Amino acid sequence: MDYIVSCLEIIRIKLPELFTEFPKSIKYELIPLGNPFGEPYPVIGLYSDNPKDLEKIPEFLDLDERIEIWLSEIGIESIKKEAEKIKTISWEALKNRNPE
Repeated sequence: MDYIVSCLEIIRIKLPELFTEFPKSIKYELIPLGNPFGEPYPVIGLYSDNPKDLEKIPEFLDLDERIEIWLSEIGIESIKKEAEKIKTISWEALKNRNPE
């Protein structure tokens, strides 16, 4: 799970470059997502202190499709390589972090 968190962190860092049209108030954060069928898993969440800016974000499936296309263009191997070098929060720490 720590390796997955590292890969997601690389993607999280690059998302503002991919979604340049998003309002500047949009932030990207690694979060644990609850799973009704088992353990939570790490995901990238989008948030903003400005609710109107959040309304400008496309639906999840549209975002997912753009990210999939982008990943196929740059290659998942490039993300994996970068993930091996980055220091980030462990899955255990992320999973147990108290929301602010």
